[in-house]
Amino acid sequence: MGIRFFQGQKIKYEHEFSQLREIVEILRREYPAEPVYLLTGVLVANGQIDCVILTKNGPLILDLKAFSGEIAGVENGNWVAKTKDGPIPLPNLFLQAKIHRQDFIDRLIPICRQHFPHIGEKNLRKLGSWLYFCRGSTYAEGQIDFRKVKWFRIVTADDLIQKMRFLESGYTLRIQDMDAIVEGLGLKEYSFEEESALVPASRRMKRPLVSRTTLIVLLIIFGVFTVGVFIVVTFPGAKVAAANALQGVITLVGGWAHLVTMETVKKNSTPEDSQQAIIYLNRFRVAEGMLPIAYDRRAYSLALARSEDMADFRYLNYTNPQTGSSALALKRWHGFSENETLLETLYGQWTGYTPGIERQAIDAWLIDPGNRQRLFFAQVAGAIACTDGYCSYIGVRPAPLIANETLNATGSPG
Repeated sequence: MGIRFFQGQKIKYEHEFSQLREIVEILRREYPAEPVYLLTGVLVANGQIDCVILTKNGPLILDLKAFSGEIAGVENGNWVAKTKDGPIPLPNLFLQAKIHRQDFIDRLIPICRQHFPHIGEKNLRKLGSWLYFCRGSTYAEGQIDFRKVKWFRIVTADDLIQKMRFLESGYTLRIQDMDAIVEGLGLKEYSFEEESALVPASRRMKRPLVSRTTLIVLLIIFGVFTVGVFIVVTFPGAKVAAANALQGVITLVGGWAHLVTMETVKKNSTPEDSQQAIIYLNRFRVAEGMLPIAYDRRAYSLALARSEDMADFRYLNYTNPQTGSSALALKRWHGFSENETLLETLYGQWTGYTPGIERQAIDAWLIDPGNRQRLFFAQVAGAIACTDGYCSYIGVRPAPLIANETLNATGSPG
């Protein structure tokens, strides 16, 4: 039967799609004929679950994390990803996994009572909620006792299947049970391959050469021109007035065409766009009791360079996987001193640059706990810039508060 795909919310970020594609390839090799349902973008009470795998052994939650390095964290307190570019502070990922697990169990219980009561609510509570990191990531033993917390694991593509083989749900999930879960969650089936056709941003739907509005305007101009010619031919004395009117029309049309052309070919955030985005961000900071930040032209210059680099090389990460370029490596070229500490947050969308993408990026960051925390960090200035569908926010930290911190105090790209 193979894998079927269902979604609540569409995949928004390139790193999520990349990790999901990796998971799909692994599952297809392991389950060539066995029924497997892959659920993505599942909204629950306290957020959104990235991925749920339904097999005959029951559901398994995967929270996707686009980090590669040594992961450190226990049940309490914040976590950290020790990458080659330095430590990246993270929120409490154990708590996130625990909350997602309980939310999903709460959604499954009424479905179970109605459609498969034989499984029992006690067995549903054996559901696993794991963190899925990039290949090469490690989690040292002795931090969380997995013998006591059996529902929690940290996995990568290297050991996902191996650990899935030891899932002990105590029941068998039938196809009709999987269908009941999908229906009860209100998910829609989709083609994973068609989703992949939307990547990257440059592969957009073809637009008509002339929009409907533009065609109407051109028809009006043609009509006015025809009437003008008729008047000039019929009434010779109207030639001077017609000439002046024609010159005015030409000036007006030229200005309109210039504006339309600028909006059509625009691919980058302007300094004005960035300033308006900072004003928008400050509304949320003030509402949370934080001081507003100032617009920083150096931060805009660096954010624009970062977004252009991501657009050119088609990646969404804090380090260019081909050149090794990063905000840390570029900071001094954009006017920052060595003792100034920056933080970066990323966003990507498939539809390329669209008016208002700066605010869309902020909205997306605000609903992600890790990125929200970074927007509210103590900082004095910042800027955001987008190129095509890639956005970078650079925040400038006050020097007295960051003596022991490093660049890239960042969460998952959002």
